[in-house]
Amino acid sequence: MKIHKSTMPVLLIFAVLLLSACGGGSGDGGGNGGSSDNSSGGGSSDSSDSSSDSNAGRSSSGDSSAPAANVPPSAVISAPNSANERTSAAISGTGSSDSDGSIAAYQWSVDNPDNINVSIENPTQVSTRLILGEIETAAAVTLRLKVTDNADAMASAQTTIRIIEIDAAALPPRPDEQANRQTIQGIDTNDNGVRDDMEHSLYALYPLDTPRREVLLIGAQAAQMRLLAGSDNNPNAGDAASQRSAEFVACALAGDIDIRALQKDIAIVDFFALNTEARRQAYLAYEASRAGTVQRAIDPNSANCSL
Repeated sequence: MKIHKSTMPVLLIFAVLLLSACGGGSGDGGGNGGSSDNSSGGGSSDSSDSSSDSNAGRSSSGDSSAPAANVPPSAVISAPNSANERTSAAISGTGSSDSDGSIAAYQWSVDNPDNINVSIENPTQVSTRLILGEIETAAAVTLRLKVTDNADAMASAQTTIRIIEIDAAALPPRPDEQANRQTIQGIDTNDNGVRDDMEHSLYALYPLDTPRREVLLIGAQAAQMRLLAGSDNNPNAGDAASQRSAEFVACALAGDIDIRALQKDIAIVDFFALNTEARRQAYLAYEASRAGTVQRAIDPNSANCSL
C-alpha cells in the first residue's frame, strides 16, 4: 500500500500510543500482585495468629480464675514399735504435711481390743505421749492419727505398738515346791530377801496393782526376816525384823491403804509365809523373843519402801 506523506505522522503517533498502552497494562498487573501478597498473604495470616493468641490468652485467664481442686494432706506418725508397761511413749505427727495449704487439726486415737490401761495425754496436739498402764500379759494397740487441712480435707495413718509386760518377766523362776519346803529360808534365786514362791503368789494375787504388790513384797521380806530371826534365836536379827515389819505398815499407810485392807494384806503375807510347820514354829519363836519389847511406829514419809 502506498502511504502518503501526509498520513505518516498520524500513523507514528498511533503506534506510539498503542505501545504505551501495552507497557502500562503490564506494569499495573505487577503492582496488583505485590499488594495481594502483603495483605492477603502476610497481613491476613498475621491477623489470624494474633486472634488465635488472644483467644488462647482468654482461655488461660479463664482457667486460672477457677478454684483449683484441694489436694488432701498427708498423715505421718512417728512412734516407737514397742514400749514397756507403766511408762509413756512419745508420739508425733510433725511429719504430716499439706502441699497446697496447712494442717489445721490433729486427732489421735487408740484401737484397744484387749481393753488394757492405755490413753493419750493430749489427743489434739501434734506431739503428745501415749500413757501405758499396768498389763497382765503382753499386748498390742493400734495408734491412729487423723489430720485435717485448712480446706477440711482429711487423711489418716496408723501404726501398731507392742506393749511389753515387764513384771512377770522379772519374776524369778518358779521354784520346785518340794525343794522350797525343805528349809525355813526356802529358795530366793534373785536374793532380794523374798522367797521365790511368795513373789509368784503375790503377783498372781495383784497382777494389775503394782503399788500394792510392792508393799506386799516389803511385808513378805519382813516375814522372812522374822522367820530367820526366830529360827536362829538372834536378838539383833529380831530387832531388824521388827523394824522392817513397822516399815511395812508405814508403807501400806503411805499408799492410802485403809486399816481393813492393811489387815487383809498382813493376813495374806502370813498365809504365804507360814506354809510349813517348821516356818510356823520359827514364827512362834520370834514372837516369844519379842515379848516385853516395844517397836515404835515409823513415819510413812521416812520409811524405806523399796526392797
